[in-house]
Amino acid sequence: MGGVRLRGCAFLLAAALAALWVGAPLAAAEAPGGQREAYVARAEPICKANVLANKQIFKGVKTMVKKGKLKPASRHFARAARAFAKTIGQLEAVPQPPEYQSKLKAWFGLLRTEKEIIAKIGKALAVEDRNRAESFSTELNHNSNKANNAVLSFGFNYCRIEPSRFG
Repeated sequence: MGGVRLRGCAFLLAAALAALWVGAPLAAAEAPGGQREAYVARAEPICKANVLANKQIFKGVKTMVKKGKLKPASRHFARAARAFAKTIGQLEAVPQPPEYQSKLKAWFGLLRTEKEIIAKIGKALAVEDRNRAESFSTELNHNSNKANNAVLSFGFNYCRIEPSRFG
């Protein structure tokens, strides 16, 4: 009689473990980390497209600035600001995990600031004010760090702002 009860308990334990094992992927998908990973998976291709576009937009700009061709260089910054504004809109359209909405809202604010500073660099170059452009560039680097830190836990690759990618 004790053997039947023990086998019954063993069966229930095995069934419970099997249920946990089968349900684990579902629970992981519903867990905050799973939702965060799903967001990252949808956001990264958008950011990658922007990074690749910016490589083209900024191609040769450093050389232009070094040679004093500030007005032509300014147009590249204006194009980059427009492209970045489009990217921000696309990122904001991606469904956000509810528990990360405030963090993402702060990040989007920093990204909009990033776009504005890029445009300011372009305007400073258009009036050939290299010192002002350099000052904005320093501000841009500081803002980039703040934006990256705001979403550090997401583990972004392309959505991390890395000025070194653009030459």
